Amino acid sequence: MDALSAISLLVNGLTLALAFSFFLIVIWNDARKELNQFFAAFLFLVLVWNAGALLVQSVSLIDARSPLLRPAVGFMELGFVGSSVAIYSLVAVLVKAGTRRFRMLALLSLSIVLTLRLLLILNDAPIWFEMPSGSLILYRAQPLQTLFFALFDSAALYLVWRYRRKIRSRGMMTGIVLFVAGQSLAFVNPALQTFSLAVIICALAALMMSFSLLRQEIFRPLAERNSQVETIRTVSGAIAGQMAIDDVLEQIAVQTSALLSADGVAIWLKDGAMLNVATAYNLPASYLARQVALGEGVAGTVVRSRQSIRLDDYAREWRSGGDLPLERETYGSVVCTPLMFAHEAIGALMVIAGRQGRAFEREDVYTLELLGAQAAVAISHSRLFQEQRALTQQVESARSQLETVLTSTESPVIAIDRRFRPIFANPAARALFGLRDEIGAPIYRVLPPSALPPNGFAALRIIRRQRAYTYEITQQDRIYSCHLAQFGRPRIAGWVAVLTDITELKELDRLKTEMVRMTTHDLKNPLQGALSNLELLRDDLADHANPEVKQSLDTIERQLDRMTRIISGVLNMERLKSESQHVELVHPARILDAAAAEMRDFAHEQQVELAIEYADELTPFPCDPDQLTRAIINLIENAIKFTPHGGQVRARAWEQNGAAQFSVQDTGVGIPNETQPYVFDRFYRGKQRGMEHVSGSGLGLSLVKTVIENHRGKVWLESVVGRGTTFFVSIPLAIPTSPTPNTR
Repeated sequence: MDALSAISLLVNGLTLALAFSFFLIVIWNDARKELNQFFAAFLFLVLVWNAGALLVQSVSLIDARSPLLRPAVGFMELGFVGSSVAIYSLVAVLVKAGTRRFRMLALLSLSIVLTLRLLLILNDAPIWFEMPSGSLILYRAQPLQTLFFALFDSAALYLVWRYRRKIRSRGMMTGIVLFVAGQSLAFVNPALQTFSLAVIICALAALMMSFSLLRQEIFRPLAERNSQVETIRTVSGAIAGQMAIDDVLEQIAVQTSALLSADGVAIWLKDGAMLNVATAYNLPASYLARQVALGEGVAGTVVRSRQSIRLDDYAREWRSGGDLPLERETYGSVVCTPLMFAHEAIGALMVIAGRQGRAFEREDVYTLELLGAQAAVAISHSRLFQEQRALTQQVESARSQLETVLTSTESPVIAIDRRFRPIFANPAARALFGLRDEIGAPIYRVLPPSALPPNGFAALRIIRRQRAYTYEITQQDRIYSCHLAQFGRPRIAGWVAVLTDITELKELDRLKTEMVRMTTHDLKNPLQGALSNLELLRDDLADHANPEVKQSLDTIERQLDRMTRIISGVLNMERLKSESQHVELVHPARILDAAAAEMRDFAHEQQVELAIEYADELTPFPCDPDQLTRAIINLIENAIKFTPHGGQVRARAWEQNGAAQFSVQDTGVGIPNETQPYVFDRFYRGKQRGMEHVSGSGLGLSLVKTVIENHRGKVWLESVVGRGTTFFVSIPLAIPTSPTPNTR
């Protein structure tokens, strides 16, 4: 046995053991990974080649004429040809060249070649080798075998050269080149010794590739786990150290590119139904104006689905809408992950490799997801910080403006907390009450008793229900209206009092009241005299035949009557303000009977039927009977005026929803919709067509509204032009009942 044969036997034996071990480790690590599957197939064929070569050498050394020699050479050929096809398929998977369907086609071709070789071995087909003397075997490769080698090994070398940046392990690249070179050595010399040297070289290359793959898939991820976590922590610290959103996005892009060795990074942020490119690192600046809708492109799909996407070849694998300009011409491998914060996708983080750049793996997706989670928190934190800063600036600005207004206003303003201690008093309040350093002391020690509400507990109850309470105080011979309101929600933080000097207003109101009362009384006496003399004049001119004189007398009488009504209306309005209510329990029938009794003659004169309806068992309710009767009279009088001859006016009373209800319905001309909002205004008189002859002061309905509101009730109307109007009055009851109306 020569030295080369001994070395070859030793190397082949060790290679078989190590290759089988690596084969088992690769399958055990992740049998579903495509790279591991193709590498396992490659190792298996290398094992077949080495086993066949070992068997050939062993048989030739023991008995060169043994019948086992022919099948041993057949298995050696089987492993050699299969390894050529397998090395190409492995490189295609390693650099992500071609589609998955194409790579599976290569694997199918390998299976067909191996099947044919096995059939040749089983059928004892002739094998090209010679034994000229002793144990020397001269092996000559067949033409088809040479063709397979040239085709697949050349293609493998081409892929290695073109996509060299995608092969992350230099040991893997060196092993591939060494394996192809070893196989080429088998064609240099047909002597077995040269072929044995090729087997040794290819076996060593396979071991180098196996070790590189183990480092890449198992050892390096385990060794880099701690450093990866440390890197993520460093990246997170660098991101979190920035407050401005633009700086945060820039840091995210820079750190992401460095961590994953990416050629470009794009950060998309959600804006309604669109995604905007907020940062484009190592990409054209024009990309910053790019927008895509949710669900479109890789970024839009990632945000909508909230799932990461990894593409080995963007142009080949992505068929939906595009993300950025020229992506199909320039992009290679792409990974995009959603930026999740509070269970909501706020954007997407995309890393891009060029067409000749590296290929991202599943571990890169995991790393990018970790970084994306930190980036989402940093982005949201930056946004919240900016919003908080803007809100703080707005609050400070509003506070400064409010303080300026309160300080400069002449109205005294005092704020107290829940413990009734003053917390603010503007200069006007300090001057009014002589405050100096009393802020913080109890309010009853700071202010005089006359400045406090007459009943503090009642005031607090009213504020709780109505959120405000108003009362009057007298201080330094001035009268102030104190408006007290609470602040703070939902828990009351305190109260603020704003005092308004109403001394002049009070005096003006008193003078106005006195002037109106004096004027109306002074006008009433001359009017009575004028009306009396007008009656005497009408008697004196009764026999006068001139119709123009009679028409003039009628006009004078109408105008004097109108002036009397106006004066009476003004007096009634002033009386409602100045007189206190005489409240007693009154049956609704009493109100209707009194009003109808006063209006029956007027209804007869106008040839209008007047009817009233009420139930006998109606409940008495608290009211001022004189005021409420006057209000119902005004409604009935108004209805009779605007009802043509032969019409009807119906007044009703009933109980509903805990209130006494009154209605006055007529069959008159109705009130247009555009006029209805103004009918309760003082001195307002609508202009209905055909009713120009109806006179009035414009104070009747205003007086009705004032009376009803004084009784804490409400009044409203419903009207249809040409069909009539109905006025409704509702006043709270003491005990609600359900009456049955009858007519009388």
